[in-house]
Amino acid sequence: WDFVDAQDKLDVTKRTVFPFTIVLDRIRSPFNVGSMFRTSDSFGVEKILLSTPCADVDHPRTKRSAAGCTESVDWEKLTPAEVLSSIEGKSVFALEVGGTSIATFDFPDDGVMVVGSEELGVSPQLLERAKQSLGVVSIPLLGTKGSLNVSTAFSIAMYWWALKKGKLY
Repeated sequence: WDFVDAQDKLDVTKRTVFPFTIVLDRIRSPFNVGSMFRTSDSFGVEKILLSTPCADVDHPRTKRSAAGCTESVDWEKLTPAEVLSSIEGKSVFALEVGGTSIATFDFPDDGVMVVGSEELGVSPQLLERAKQSLGVVSIPLLGTKGSLNVSTAFSIAMYWWALKKGKLY
């Protein structure tokens, strides 16, 4: 089912890429990081910035859940200060509880989504940066839990971002 090259690796020439950057802010679970790489590959993310401390991209559990996508999506591991510097001047929003409903959020054509850890949420510095830019997007829930697993929430947000920008047919 996958597009693979002669070396049996994912064929990145088959991948459509959009000017979407993702910041994984202190995501500690290797399974979540890997899953988020796989979702990023699927929805055309150009680059992932991993803000330390973050699970290692080379961890066996990350690689297993990423299913090869740590090699198909460009990424960089940075300190929190380096992340803030690298997103300077860009449209930024955070995926977090308590924000604008995903159904009415105005996603940018070119921008940065910050996704925080399940336990800690988005760091105060990155949350403030998002609020100074595009704000916070949230997924309304109907159950007893106040939040979703971070990789699940990220997948939903990426689907909506791609859908609202006309990237899905």
